[in-house]
Amino acid sequence: MCSSANPSACSSVPAEPLTNAKLAIKNVRVAEALSRFAGDEARYRHWLIEFIGHGPAAASQIRMAVANGSHDTAIRLAHAFKGRTGMLGMAELHSIARTLEMALKNFEPTAFWLDELERTAEEMSRDISAALNESSS
Repeated sequence: MCSSANPSACSSVPAEPLTNAKLAIKNVRVAEALSRFAGDEARYRHWLIEFIGHGPAAASQIRMAVANGSHDTAIRLAHAFKGRTGMLGMAELHSIARTLEMALKNFEPTAFWLDELERTAEEMSRDISAALNESSS
């Protein structure tokens, strides 16, 4: 049954434990991320699955905040996105989010970084989904 106590039941991806040997995601430092979750592979899986749906949407929300002139909101959203991607071990995406956050804080152009963030978040979502499906095989 799907619940916050049993997040792995909320997905079509089997709840089988992850192992570094079984899970490889491009530009994701799985072992490092798992250490942030105290080795709780089910919890890490939960947040990876959450990212599949939320990551690209969060990147779009940052773009919308910039377009609407909600500068402080854009900075807050970029900061949160940076934190989440860092926690999950997403090295490239974390770096892009960090650079975007700094550009926003310094009132520098952001179009390139917004494009990179959205593109990379989409790629990461696809890569995670494929890796989780492979690890359950």
